[in-house]
Amino acid sequence: MNWARFFFAAALLAGLAGQTVAAEPYLKEELRIPFALAGPRGLQALLVRPNRPGRYPLALLAHGSPRSVEAHASMTPWAMLPQATEFARRGWAAVVVMRRGYGDSGGDWADSYGPCANPNFVAAATAGAADLKASINFLINRPDIDRSRVISVGVSAGGFATVALTADPPPELVAAISFAGGRGSIHSDEVCHGERLVEAFRSFGKRSRIPMLWVYAENDHFFGPALAQQLKDAFAEGGGNVEFVTAPPFGRDGHYLFSMEGIPVWTGFVDKFLRQHDLKINAAR
Repeated sequence: MNWARFFFAAALLAGLAGQTVAAEPYLKEELRIPFALAGPRGLQALLVRPNRPGRYPLALLAHGSPRSVEAHASMTPWAMLPQATEFARRGWAAVVVMRRGYGDSGGDWADSYGPCANPNFVAAATAGAADLKASINFLINRPDIDRSRVISVGVSAGGFATVALTADPPPELVAAISFAGGRGSIHSDEVCHGERLVEAFRSFGKRSRIPMLWVYAENDHFFGPALAQQLKDAFAEGGGNVEFVTAPPFGRDGHYLFSMEGIPVWTGFVDKFLRQHDLKINAAR
């Protein structure tokens, strides 16, 4: 990602943050999600929902992973405020969760895939999914959450973790979305042992039956069209339930489609998918 711009925007947004910001039309609340593996700090999170009483379906948002490990500590859930707000506009309670080892979340970096020469993609995605599952298990007990409608939405490494989550889902998960999901991109158009990544998707497809939407742009330079197609084929051959969308080229690198700048494009794919699965919420605007 363009992490310099990412962190600059995040810093501006975080500067506006308090413990709870009840500004119309959306409530924004900083959270700590308890999770034993994350230690006393738990998982750092940001909730955004319509600012009126009620119970809202939950959209859990999962971030990507910078190529530079040194960048992990500077990450913040406020960087995904624009994406979370789009789900809140549609009547969802959107929660951005920082997984272990990112931002101010506790615990060690759990979803590392190890050395490029010998990557363990299954272990990485499974560890990320554990953080997402723990977050869902905590959030569904809030009085403002409708536990009957929970979706997970991830980008890049977060999309890969979301795929893994569907292979061992909590009972409340009804659908999931992955934007440019994958791991192992070390340079533009270069992935560590792409064949192992394909097999990881195949293994998750054998156990995943949750309806999924996958979106990859034609000019994604992390996981290009040929590899994305292999990931989809392997997942579907295993039995995974996936709707695959190839988005038109976006910017200089379509890997960043799920961003504030990409809102006019990716929201159309999301809205169509939600309608198809009776998850379109009649939100007051």
